[in-house]
Amino acid sequence: MKYLLTLISGVLTGLAMPGNLFSFFIWFSLVFFLRNIARSKTHYERLLHTIIYSSSMLVTTLWWLLPTLSKNIPQILKNYSPIVGFFGYVGMIILLMIPYLIIWLLSELYHRKDRQYNYLSLVFFYSFAYTVAEILRGFGDLAFMGGNLSYALYDHTGIIQIASIIGSFGLTFIIVFVNALIAFDNSRDKVFKILAIFTTIYISNFAIVRYLPPINGTNDSIKVGAVQTNVPQEIKYSSNPIQDYSTFSKNIEEFKNRDVDVVVFPESTFLEDISKSEIESQMVRDIQNLYKPVILGHPRIGNDNHFNSAWVYNPHGSIEGIYDKVKLTPFAEFLPYETIFGNFDVFRLLNYYTPGEDYLTFSLNETDIGVQICFETYFPEVAINQAKNGANLLIAISNDGWFNSKTGLFQHFSQGVFRAVETRRDFIQVSNTGLTGSIDKYGRITNIFESKEEKTGIFFVNPNDNISFYSKASDILKILFFIGALLLAIL
Repeated sequence: MKYLLTLISGVLTGLAMPGNLFSFFIWFSLVFFLRNIARSKTHYERLLHTIIYSSSMLVTTLWWLLPTLSKNIPQILKNYSPIVGFFGYVGMIILLMIPYLIIWLLSELYHRKDRQYNYLSLVFFYSFAYTVAEILRGFGDLAFMGGNLSYALYDHTGIIQIASIIGSFGLTFIIVFVNALIAFDNSRDKVFKILAIFTTIYISNFAIVRYLPPINGTNDSIKVGAVQTNVPQEIKYSSNPIQDYSTFSKNIEEFKNRDVDVVVFPESTFLEDISKSEIESQMVRDIQNLYKPVILGHPRIGNDNHFNSAWVYNPHGSIEGIYDKVKLTPFAEFLPYETIFGNFDVFRLLNYYTPGEDYLTFSLNETDIGVQICFETYFPEVAINQAKNGANLLIAISNDGWFNSKTGLFQHFSQGVFRAVETRRDFIQVSNTGLTGSIDKYGRITNIFESKEEKTGIFFVNPNDNISFYSKASDILKILFFIGALLLAIL
């Protein structure tokens, strides 16, 4: 029964994630897992509880990647069979589980036979240990941050304001802390305390929301034209640059008589490097006729290396700058640890890319913009470094056409909520099939397009030059979480 309860704990946690079910599950979903791992008598019991929880949580959170890997990609690219995609998904879950083993390792130190511990010691230890596990998920070539506990709070607009100080990892600490308070409380008035905790959480959330400034969308705002091209992957991956240019030209015409400061197209507007081609010449003429800056995505080839790039054109049609994606997606965009995973190149989507070296920003109409590409929005350090490098507005371009599920689309889009609050920058995502929308610096979704439809629109955003505390201290806070977990485990 105890292992079943741990499984339920993982499933409830996954169901709390964006696009799944109810976010409020996150405040009690870990209770069974924490209680069971703390009460385990042997090393193997604690290990098994950790494996059951992490695997069930990840599968429930990232279930939408199973049809992506086993159906959508092989149907279009035909580079592997559906069964290979299924085992690829299983392998992905196993790899994502590995960082959670730090909870088990630390718990082995903490629950040694001669150890004396009390209620608060348990609460703080597991709060630090779980947070460290999530921080570890961001390290190395296999890094991927989907499924972090804090992301369940995307709709807790009041509470997430503290992310500008402690980041999304700090929010995870608070979530585990609340769960641990419940899990390890054996007092008679436990029910009263639980009610008091939940009441405090939601009253605080509503109170903070009430006192946030109103959403600011005026003529003084920066007006960003967004293009959701909605080209299905089966068409995009069978098209040629002429067809892609036709889509570009048709959509840029939509802004000829509209007041915009910049127009943004998705990642993979073109699937090949069109620089110095006749297609680029035609595209440049369109930009010159519009006489507005344009941002779009297509691969770049330089010195025999391929890059997944965002191209920034000024109103004259000249290239203002190029951002090469730094945080590439393992297996899809590069092959990590080739000596181990050398046979996994079947999961390559288009090309294997070389990572960019710098988190560049671009100055357009006196506004400094940081451009991110696709899953880079899952990594706080991308937005933080761009903010430090002068960006006062963040834009992400993406091609999420592989995901037929609204859950996958929304989990990706909701990353912008946290990057906006952490850096106190307005955030825009422009995606091929959705989701395309804007988020203000307080994490409020101010505009969003329906997925799977071709649409253009204008988003009003407001630059901000102030650097948040978390942007300045994020690395130090991570170190402090590690120190806290280790000290509680060994002392």
